[in-house]
Amino acid sequence: MASAPPLRIWLYSALLVAGILALISLPRWSPWRKPDHAIADHTHQFLDAPSTDGKLRVLGLGSSLLWAATPPALAQVAMPGIDWMRMTKPSAGMGYLEPSLEIIEQNPPDILIIEANLLLPDQNDTTMDELRQDFMLAAKTIVYRITGNAGLVVPPQAYVALVDQREPAQCNAIPSYMRRHVTLNNAANVQTMFNNTAVNRQLTDRLQRLAQRGVRIVVLELRRSELVEQFIMQKKQEWLFRLRQALPPSHHIHYLTSPTYAQQDLYCDGSHMNAAGAHLFALWWAAQLQQLRDER
Repeated sequence: MASAPPLRIWLYSALLVAGILALISLPRWSPWRKPDHAIADHTHQFLDAPSTDGKLRVLGLGSSLLWAATPPALAQVAMPGIDWMRMTKPSAGMGYLEPSLEIIEQNPPDILIIEANLLLPDQNDTTMDELRQDFMLAAKTIVYRITGNAGLVVPPQAYVALVDQREPAQCNAIPSYMRRHVTLNNAANVQTMFNNTAVNRQLTDRLQRLAQRGVRIVVLELRRSELVEQFIMQKKQEWLFRLRQALPPSHHIHYLTSPTYAQQDLYCDGSHMNAAGAHLFALWWAAQLQQLRDER
């Protein structure tokens, strides 16, 4: 029968684990860490920068659907008279985009684009997601240093939180024979999201206050592929009806719906656009922004 490890081994192990957790937690709660606020800081920089030549300042907040549909290369599309920036997060609900609202209330853009999915309840635990992210970053950095790859230090969280501003969304290729199956599975998951009938009333109230101050609010419904939209139609329309009741259209509050594309090869999974889909969307989106500018 194997003997139990000496007590000191358990003590050393506990101290090691505590040390690792302390190192992971230190950047999060240290006084020199920026408040998350990387995103809020980025929003602050955009809104504080002086407008050039009277350009219309348009800020977008959205989920991964907006990230996939508007990669950084969109900025290369001709949009004269418009300063455009967007911040996104992986799933529905405001999550860690919340701090940006305080910045927006202090220094609002001319137009605030908010993807409808953000008005759903948060779909995950933001704090746990951030802790998992910190753990992965710390672990990778330790591995790089142990293996001698000193130059391969994992970027700080400020970069990770803003990765959508620097890189396009990754789209994993799905074999054509599996595409329909994957798309329908994704549709079922999306429908579950709309089963929750709640609307973020705190957010609708904040948007109402911004509208009363003269900020133009555009609620953007980013439509998925035709196959997914058909699958989720009933539940989604019921939720959108409740959203319009909570945030009625008005002179300063508008609803905008993107085109529905039947081609499945424009999407990674039936929801997130690939490069071809984003290119097609960019033409429509640039025209919408120009129209918003002309209507000012």
